[in-house]
Amino acid sequence: MQHLDERAARVQLAEVAREIYARKLSGAMDGNLSIRLGKDRFVTTPSGVHKGRLTPADMLVVDAAGRVVGTPAKGPDGKQLKPSSELGLHLVSYERRPDIGAVIHAHPPLAIAYTLAGGLLSEPLVSEVIFAVGQIATAPYTTPTTKQVPDVLAEYVACYDCIIMPRHGSVTVGATLDMALARLDALEHTANIACTVKMLGGAPSIVPAEVDRLFDLARPVPPPYRCEGNACPPPEPSAARRLDPPVISDLEARLVQEVLRAMGKLL
Repeated sequence: MQHLDERAARVQLAEVAREIYARKLSGAMDGNLSIRLGKDRFVTTPSGVHKGRLTPADMLVVDAAGRVVGTPAKGPDGKQLKPSSELGLHLVSYERRPDIGAVIHAHPPLAIAYTLAGGLLSEPLVSEVIFAVGQIATAPYTTPTTKQVPDVLAEYVACYDCIIMPRHGSVTVGATLDMALARLDALEHTANIACTVKMLGGAPSIVPAEVDRLFDLARPVPPPYRCEGNACPPPEPSAARRLDPPVISDLEARLVQEVLRAMGKLL
């Protein structure tokens, strides 16, 4: 894999972070992004800086243990910037997947809302999601900012490129930052369609035989989760590994729909 130089990586991270904020795929202080520079060096966004105002100079270089390399920039308060408390999920992703060059952890609102309401984004409703993402997976609940996040995420990122962390956010990976961003975009677009389908009364998933044909077209080399013998977790956690499976009333569902309409978040 060919890696970016540090200067180019810093520029890309600042540009994509600002785009993610502008498109409301994360809040101002939410989420984090990183790019692989080499085997054991990475550039990442800092903690506590508005994503819509990040500059290349704000980025941090870290090693495989998460230690800052060199002198970090200072924030508006004059204090040295620090890596995100979720840096561990980035490092475990690079450790488990030598083929990826970038990781995005974001908080896409519709994808989070849909899974909170009990929806399964693993269900293939449209063919495009298979071409853009493949299989969307949902990991079991983990407590944000704790070691539990990378510990649980490790087995999922080894197999999947697009992962939902319940009540928390998403992780998308790619050979490049643009690819990780495209998968984040596809995730939120798919959730938008899924929410609208639910409002209109529901729709069946694509039949398994057609799913197989689509995967053959989209990915001639089968991904790990479609190969027998790989110890990939299922795309949805079992009921025993969920946290408080949501049950919402019809009234609550209608209120959610009205709020989403008012936000302009539905098709």
